[in-house]
Amino acid sequence: MTVYTELQARALTVIRRSTPRYKWDAIADIVARDRQKVENHLKAEPPSNGYRQLLPQLQSQSYTPLPLTVPNVDEVRRYFEINPVHKGSHIFSFDGRPQQMADVRATFPMAGYRADQVLRAPGLIDVLNDPRLIDLIEAYLGCVPTLYSVNAWWSHPANKPEMTNVQFFHRDTDDWRFLTLFIYLTDVDSESGPHQLVPGSHSLAGMRELVRKASWWPRFDVERSFVDDMGEDFSRDCDRLFGTMAVDITGPAGSMALVNTLALHRGLVPRRSARCVVWARYGLGPNTNSADLEMGPLGLRQVSTTMQDTPRNRYINRLLFEFDRRPEN
Repeated sequence: MTVYTELQARALTVIRRSTPRYKWDAIADIVARDRQKVENHLKAEPPSNGYRQLLPQLQSQSYTPLPLTVPNVDEVRRYFEINPVHKGSHIFSFDGRPQQMADVRATFPMAGYRADQVLRAPGLIDVLNDPRLIDLIEAYLGCVPTLYSVNAWWSHPANKPEMTNVQFFHRDTDDWRFLTLFIYLTDVDSESGPHQLVPGSHSLAGMRELVRKASWWPRFDVERSFVDDMGEDFSRDCDRLFGTMAVDITGPAGSMALVNTLALHRGLVPRRSARCVVWARYGLGPNTNSADLEMGPLGLRQVSTTMQDTPRNRYINRLLFEFDRRPEN
């Protein structure tokens, strides 16, 4: 991201944060229509075996499981197991110092990876750019998506949540409209710290319907929930009101789900076995959570991928990769 583009992204973030989040979707429609004009040459025919049939559930329920799986999930998990980690779920959570897994586990139940480590995982970029997946995301966003962020971390069994921005109910606020792809690298059941969300809670209408169903506790301010949406007290209120409506996303290693994480969500604390999850985020363009602010774009030759060099792929991955970088560069 250039300095000028970064300043634009930060300015848009200031505007977004001063706009109630339940109004973001209408603004996203305007942005997407504008992008369509600029990106018309990047359009592609929908794959004949695509996932468009999943769009209605994604739009109404905030998430959808995917038929797509990681074919070499054991290899990908072994890759992460031998790499150093840092304390917390993100490189900026604490000091970001690389350590061995055993050393982190001795002091903290969550251990994460740098974005460049995630991008180098064998074949993972091909999964994140699967044409069927990208087509579904494009249909949801309304324009060709930008893959702007990747992350991976382990959550180990613990007695209580450790991080308010991960293990308590909250909303993500990256872009006017965005989606998060979750990939499990371990088997995840209800005791392994599944991703949990409240279906339909990404919209004002959905939230009002949820509160109507839980009318036994009517003090909840629906509009305010799109403004003050972090912290232990907020999460406790959401748990009381919507806990029985929340969905645990479980599945075997290699399974995936696509989620609108503007919806209320959290990663549950594992009780029995550790969870390793990769996620990638797709939006309308650069923003202040873009991975290139954490690291410089990698040369595409530095990663294991069969992704073709096309204008469409260059655009989708422009914040993560430089397609033309040679080893001597």
